[in-house]
Amino acid sequence: MLLSEAPRTPKWPYLLADVVLVAAAAAVAWKAAPVWTWKEISLVGGLTGLGAWILIQPFQKDHETAVKLFEQVNLAAAAEKLGSLDKTAQQIATATAQWQDIQTLSTKTVNSAGNIASQIAAEAKGFSEFLTRSNDGEKANLRLEIEKLRRGEKDSLQVVIHLMDHCFALFQAAAASEQVQLIQQIGNYRNACIDATRRVGILPYEAQPGEPFDAERHEIADGSTPPAGALVGRTVAWGYTFQGMGIRRIQVTIATPEPASSENT
Repeated sequence: MLLSEAPRTPKWPYLLADVVLVAAAAAVAWKAAPVWTWKEISLVGGLTGLGAWILIQPFQKDHETAVKLFEQVNLAAAAEKLGSLDKTAQQIATATAQWQDIQTLSTKTVNSAGNIASQIAAEAKGFSEFLTRSNDGEKANLRLEIEKLRRGEKDSLQVVIHLMDHCFALFQAAAASEQVQLIQQIGNYRNACIDATRRVGILPYEAQPGEPFDAERHEIADGSTPPAGALVGRTVAWGYTFQGMGIRRIQVTIATPEPASSENT
């Protein structure tokens, strides 16, 4: 309800009463003139004051009505605000409940994330242990394979050296036969064997007769130690290098010094 819609007090009765009282006061004053007594003065003042009081009554009532209406409007607004406060309180309660639900879900999510992290850590640890075991197994297999390869390489070297020793002995036998054609054929065979072994890194070499004995390159077939200054007589078996590294020295004999001839004096 608006303030402009407040009921208005009719003012014409009050105006009429005020006119009557003022007219009465004027009549008393006219009759009392020119000499006024206290009675007449009191009567004229009372009538005039009463008329003035009656004149302001409608305005006072309108003001009181407007004040009451204003208070009612304010009370209605306050009630409406209180209603909105109730709605706000309900919304706050709803939001608080939702926040509690969200907090509960967040707690569950954090716990789930912690469990997932623990599972991931456990799986990572297990996978790391599996990789470690696999690596250890692979390393062990590789070591075993390397050892097998080394043993096989060593055995292969021994076989090749054994065959080359036979090839050398065969050539020595052909040379001792003094048959040129046989020496040439066996020599070609020997050269083919040397070329084949050179391709895999095995290189045979022999000593020249008369060269000084070198313990780092030569050895006596029976394992004895020759005297100082001994000379190589002949090669008994080749020496070998494998990929630039010596694997066996040349087996040689020691040359027998010729006796000095005595002059007849």
